[in-house]
Amino acid sequence: MTNNFTDATGALARFASALELGDVPVRVKAEGQRLLLDSIGCMIAATRTRMAPIAYGLADFLGGGTVASVVGRKQHASLAGALYANARLGNCMDLDETFPVGHHFGMAAVVAALALGEERKATGSQFLQAVITGYELGGRVATALGLPMLFTDGRLSGFPNLYSCSASVVFAAAGAAIQIEGQDETLARQTLGTAGSNTPLPTTGMWASSTIDLPDCKYADAGWAALAGVFAARSAGLGATGFSAIFDGDRGLIKMSGTDRFDPDNLVGGLGSRWMLSDITYKPWPTCRWAHHALTALVKALDNRNIKVQQIERIVIGANVFLCTPRFRNPAPRTFCSRQWSIPHAVAMILLGIPVGPAWFDPTQDDDKNVTTLREKVSIEHWDPANELAAHTVREQWRNMPARVTIVFRDGARLEAETEFALGDPWTSDTAYGDEQVVDKFRAVSGLPSARANEVIQSVLNIETQPDVTAIASALRHA
Repeated sequence: MTNNFTDATGALARFASALELGDVPVRVKAEGQRLLLDSIGCMIAATRTRMAPIAYGLADFLGGGTVASVVGRKQHASLAGALYANARLGNCMDLDETFPVGHHFGMAAVVAALALGEERKATGSQFLQAVITGYELGGRVATALGLPMLFTDGRLSGFPNLYSCSASVVFAAAGAAIQIEGQDETLARQTLGTAGSNTPLPTTGMWASSTIDLPDCKYADAGWAALAGVFAARSAGLGATGFSAIFDGDRGLIKMSGTDRFDPDNLVGGLGSRWMLSDITYKPWPTCRWAHHALTALVKALDNRNIKVQQIERIVIGANVFLCTPRFRNPAPRTFCSRQWSIPHAVAMILLGIPVGPAWFDPTQDDDKNVTTLREKVSIEHWDPANELAAHTVREQWRNMPARVTIVFRDGARLEAETEFALGDPWTSDTAYGDEQVVDKFRAVSGLPSARANEVIQSVLNIETQPDVTAIASALRHA
């Protein structure tokens, strides 16, 4: 496909409406299947968290219906209710994929394609095509928005005051909807225009401030953003018009979202040849992706040794200035979300062998002496080489994010390790996740019985040949 930097909105509308599965490389389709399986696992795991009754209540608020499936509920729900609840739950533990600018939008592509796929009785191949389209559109917007970081002389120096993590989620859902709704370029342009006008305010600057007791709303409400993207497509289908040049000019969406170093090539360059799914990263732990490099160094230092945690004197983590802020250093997280950002808490969970998933957020752990003692032994120190991120970016996406860990024992022994990549990063063979790793994670976090898990895994990895999305929708309802 050709690039059109003078009409970026048109280029994206043309791409999203015209993409066919036959145009997608095999490796990218395989990544789309892994994204789907990973997302389902995250949704199912979240049904055992405090966010489940909240999401269900809000789904009911959006109206009753018998159109689409909600994870963990046997009865069907309204299209809007399913979109909201599934996306909100899928992102609530921060266990879902991360695109390497710090955005999570894959869940929106999956839940939009699934809900609409149920409604429109889409085939498995149509469903997968929609998931991939949504991820590609979300990835384009995320890359154009760039890293939520400020650099001084090439070195990491702070957060921007104005930045959006919501926009990529909205457009990932919109991209999936464009496909399932069968929109042509003209309608797709109107969908994009309305999606842009309905994108939530760029609140990431407030999220990234000095707040320690982090709220449930997070950097973006994935449920609301997914609903906004599909709402835009339905609006266009009913004849409503939106901004037909939402991505163009000095007041385009990327500029409105706070980005001051916008390169149009990041938005529309290489459409159909440069695939965003090639840069997807998967999370082995339910915590902010920026913490995963330090945690990867931790498990590298442990090297499968059976150590006695009581013998640990202290754990010192060397990291960039971001990870030295209070929320990451917090040894006593008190909220559901603050546990997702506390590196001392994540270190304690790993060392104590707490299963990845809802158990990491059980507030009763605050009364567990083993947990609180380990948290207090973790310190995060500024490590200057970790700030050289600007030298390791590709089209505003991070690649290397150095971190190091030193474990000091009471007898003076030490374990040390450094890493530049996190487990789940696709750019090195040591960290890349393939089918085996994503399947293992799905089995662990979903908690499904082995036979039931096998059915879901086979349905997902063979989604292209499935006659419809019934098997996947059923797996969600009966989780």
